[in-house]
Formats: sequence, structure tokens, C-alpha cells
Amino acid sequence: MRPTTYHRIVSQAADEQPFVPPTPAEALARLGMPMQEAMRTQRAVRRLHLEPVSHEVLLPLLELSLKAPTSSNSQDWHYVVVESPAQKARLAKLYRRLYQVFNPVVERRARSDERELRAMAPGQWQAENFEQLPVFVIPCYRRGLKHRPVGHPQIAVASFYGSVFPAVQNLLLACRAVGLGASLQTLPIWWVPSARRILGLPRGIVPVCIIPIGWAKGRYGPTTRPPIGEVVHLDRYGNRPFRSTEIR
Repeated sequence: MRPTTYHRIVSQAADEQPFVPPTPAEALARLGMPMQEAMRTQRAVRRLHLEPVSHEVLLPLLELSLKAPTSSNSQDWHYVVVESPAQKARLAKLYRRLYQVFNPVVERRARSDERELRAMAPGQWQAENFEQLPVFVIPCYRRGLKHRPVGHPQIAVASFYGSVFPAVQNLLLACRAVGLGASLQTLPIWWVPSARRILGLPRGIVPVCIIPIGWAKGRYGPTTRPPIGEVVHLDRYGNRPFRSTEIR
């Protein structure tokens, strides 16, 4: 692949110390992190160490994620966990078909903004190293009369995705607590028919997103967000009586 912003801005030190993952017991002990700390410091972490993630760590986190609610208590989740190099390579090929089209456009738009270029670098690193990342978790959900990914009525679509993303957020918070980097992505499975074939999914099971997971190499938060008063409208849109309120 051609050099990108990542190669121009982020260099890997030749004398970088080898990374030693925590033991499963050490990692899972971190689940006691205060909720507020996990929520305030969670962010999309895309630069990952390439060492494997033990099933002894991953499976308890997936179990915790399923404590999330679902529409009509349907509980129709399915997780496809991808570790096979061949499978990761197939997903990477699907991802890059679109990534190689839009990334040069995004780079051109940001070329005069050094801050924006730096913000893009972790995502570029991830795209270029995609098949080497330790593990992908692909949350899927079963479509039905009440839950469907597209179409009408809109409530069925909202119920479909509303049954998946609470579990995804649980997983992201659990990853943050134990020291794993993770990010919610949809672009790598942008062409659902191909993703379905690669993963061997039955017709009624729909892939919703893909979460690359590995021990965090990038930094966690704190993150920067707008003041809460800018986004809270009371009783009707435009009535923002809390605009002077700041949550720290």
C-alpha cells in the first residue's frame, strides 16, 4: 500500500520494549474500575499490540456484554469471533476495497490541517494492519417480524439496532476496564452479502458491526465533548436552559 499520513506522522521506535500482556487474572481484576472512570476515559483505540487476546479474558467480557437489554427481550444476538489469519485476510480485502477509494479523498481534504491529519493516523494504521490485529468480534442479530435492519416500519429497524448496540457498548466499556483497545466500526463489513459469505452466516442472521480488539497501544481518554447544555433540549427542540451548565 502507498505511504499515508500514518507513515508521515507516526514512526515506530526501533528500540521499542516488547509488550507483555497481563495475565487473565490480572486483566479481569481490572473490571472493578469505577463506572464513571471507564465512561469518562473510554475512546476508540485503534492502535493495538498484536499479541493474542486470551479466550480466558475475551469470553467473560462477551458474557458481560449480553447483560444489556433487547427489544421485546428477544435476546437474538450472535457473536462471530474471528481469529483465523485466512478469515481476517478476507475481511481486510473487503475493507480495503472501499478504504482505498475514500482515504485519499479524506487526506486531500485534511492536508492543510495538521491536527486533523494526526487524528486520522490511528485509523490509517489500523486499516493498513487490519489482518494482523488479534481478534475481531462481529455482533450479529436475527431478523424477524419485529426486528429488521432495513425497511418499514421504522420502529422495526430501530428495535433491531437498539437490541445490538447496548451490548456493544457494554463490551467496549469492559474492554476499556481490562486494558484492551477496541473500536466500533462498520466500514470493514460495508458490503453485507460478501461479509455474510465470508462468515458463513445463515440468511436470517445479520452482521451489524465489527469490533477489532487487542491490548491497547494507543491512549485512552479523557475525551473532549460539547458542554451538556449545548445538546440538551427541554420539552421542545431549541429550548436549552442548561447552556451555561458544565459537567466536568
